[in-house]
Amino acid sequence: MKYNLNLNDRAFEAIINRTKRVEIRANTKNHNYNELKIGDTIEFTNSKNDKIVCRVKKVNHYKTVEELLTAEGTKYTTSSTNDFNTAVERINSINGYKEAILKSGVYAIHIEYLKCKLT
Repeated sequence: MKYNLNLNDRAFEAIINRTKRVEIRANTKNHNYNELKIGDTIEFTNSKNDKIVCRVKKVNHYKTVEELLTAEGTKYTTSSTNDFNTAVERINSINGYKEAILKSGVYAIHIEYLKCKLT
């Protein structure tokens, strides 16, 4: 299946540069990441409407952001910091994430960058 998701510019570039290989997502009213399967594709769109295509390699579910970052680390999961506590704060500050994570956990989506579609 193919999914279309928005992504901030910093994370978008980090995927292209292959320094971000795990996308962190929480179920919100718009998306249920429990449905993602290995081999699915995700087309990410940045603020300039550029697009990149990635293949899902693995999906891990965790109860908390702390549990996710302890297991997955920060090196390939965050594009803005390698500091554990700062990463927890930033993920929880994403609109609606803190409540969504309390309700249904958080996902570490391992991705493989395939191609870029610049507009």
